Amino acid sequence: MKASIRRLDKSEFSSWKDLWDQYLVFYETALPEEHSRTLFERITDQEDPVEAFVAEIDGDLVGLVHFLPHDDTWDRRKICYLQDLFVNPSQRGHGIGESLIASVRSYAGQQGWSGVYWQTADDNTQARILYDKIAGSASGFIVYNIDVV
Repeated sequence: MKASIRRLDKSEFSSWKDLWDQYLVFYETALPEEHSRTLFERITDQEDPVEAFVAEIDGDLVGLVHFLPHDDTWDRRKICYLQDLFVNPSQRGHGIGESLIASVRSYAGQQGWSGVYWQTADDNTQARILYDKIAGSASGFIVYNIDVV
């Protein structure tokens, strides 16, 4: 069965949260419940730049993608950062992740943004196979992170 890709609705906190929690487990991360509620509110607030699409099959959410545009110092147009992508493990291999990324790419084009980019863990081999298929290859950049004190 093919998944339909659409915007996340304000009434879907519980279904979204199930996927979000699985995503956090995958990345061996725990966040306070308050953070998840705030993120959901941001996603469903039309004034906030964080957006989400979900994949649905037979009324069940089986995938999510979170993304946000931001200014770009190398282009006058905004660029889109695809921050989170998750597909329920039981639904992987059916093109859902690819469809979610394609939906973000299409939406970015409609908005006039210059492109879409994302990052993943170096050892996330299953996802990297999909990403190489879509983008050709990784950009070669290494990501550094520092905490703010």
